[in-house]
Amino acid sequence: MENTALVITRYADVVAVLSDARFIVPPPPPAGDGPPPSLAWLRRTVCRFSEGTDHERRRALVGEALDAMDLAHLRRRACELAQDGGDPGEVACLVLGEALRVADLAALARAVPVAASGYLTGHGQDGADEAVAVLAELLGPGPDEVVAGRIAVLMQAYAATGALVRATLRHVRRPEAHGRPVEDVIAETLRLDPPVPAMRRVATEDARVNGRAIAQGTLVTLDLRVANRDPAVFGDPGRFDPGRRERPHLTFGAGRRPCPGTGHALELTAGVIEAVEHGTEAAR
Repeated sequence: MENTALVITRYADVVAVLSDARFIVPPPPPAGDGPPPSLAWLRRTVCRFSEGTDHERRRALVGEALDAMDLAHLRRRACELAQDGGDPGEVACLVLGEALRVADLAALARAVPVAASGYLTGHGQDGADEAVAVLAELLGPGPDEVVAGRIAVLMQAYAATGALVRATLRHVRRPEAHGRPVEDVIAETLRLDPPVPAMRRVATEDARVNGRAIAQGTLVTLDLRVANRDPAVFGDPGRFDPGRRERPHLTFGAGRRPCPGTGHALELTAGVIEAVEHGTEAAR
C-alpha cells in the first residue's frame, strides 16, 4: 500500500531512483478491468505500466516497431504535413500512423485524443473505451501485446511529442534561438520546458537514496522540471541557452527505462519546426 507521497527534485537523486530496481512504475489498479479492447485492457498490456519480464518483452515489441521506421523519412513527412497545414501538435501522430500502415488516418486522428484522455490515469472521457477499440482495429491484427504496443506509440506521440512541438514553437522565437540548429533548440526546450514534467515510482522495499530513507510503499514523484534546473548540474539553470553542453536533461528518463522513442520524437519535432519556421521566413 502506498505511503505519503515524496517529491524528489535533485538531479542526482532522480537518476538514482530511475536506476534502482527497487523503485517501480505504479501498476494500473486491478479494479475496473475492462474486456479487450478497452482503456483498462490497454493500460494493463503496454510496457509503460509493466515491470520485470513483462516489461522487457513488451518493450522489445515496441522497439521492433520503432526500429522498422526510417528516422529521416519521419522528419521529411512531418515537415511536409506541417507545410500542408496540419496541426503542428498532431502531425507526429499522423506520421507515425502512416509508418504503422494505418489505412484510415482520419479515423486515427479522431480516436487518438479520446483514448489518450485516460491513458495515463485510467479515467478517460466518454467514449475512451470505444476509441481504444477503434485503434485496435486500425492497428491490428496481431497479438494483444503487439497491437497494444502500437497504440502506445501513438499515445506517447499525441501527448508527449505533441507537447514538445508546441513548447519548441514557443522557444524557437526567442532571441537566444536565432541562428541555432533546430536540434539545439529542441534539446534546451526539453530541459527547460519538459512536455512530461514528472514521473512516478513506488518503493517496493525500504531504501535509501543518497542518504535519504524511503519507506516501502512510498509513492515517489520525480520532478523533472526542477531536476532539469538543478544548479549543481546546469549553470545559470533558468536561462534558455541552446548552446549548453552540460550533462543531458532527464526528460527522456534515465537508468532502467529510458524512452525507447527518443530519436523518433526528436526527428518528428524537428520536421515540424523546420516547416513552421520556413513558412514564417517566407511570410516576412
